[in-house]
Amino acid sequence: MEPRTLRATAIRALCAPALAFAACVVAAGSAGAAPGVELREQCGYLSWGEYRHCDGGTGSRVDLDVEDVWGNLYRYCVGPGKTDLQPVIRWRVTGAWWNGGVGCIPGFEGPA
Repeated sequence: MEPRTLRATAIRALCAPALAFAACVVAAGSAGAAPGVELREQCGYLSWGEYRHCDGGTGSRVDLDVEDVWGNLYRYCVGPGKTDLQPVIRWRVTGAWWNGGVGCIPGFEGPA
């Protein structure tokens, strides 16, 4: 065998595993980003006075307890999707959670 052919064979033998590994990494990285697939959005209190009610397509409305920076609690009814609670609470909203109530009329209901 000629030295030139021997050298080319040796290079292919050394590079083949590295190229195969690189191809696997690229394929694995692109498999996780399928077009048209979105990550599921977070449900519940998001921060900065926003709350997302995930209803699974039922259209349900739920009663929340909303807490302000001073620890005061308010009741607020929200429908499906994201709701900005801050405009209806006088002080900075620091948290909100479902209190078990369902079927309420959306909007401000007053102190808890």
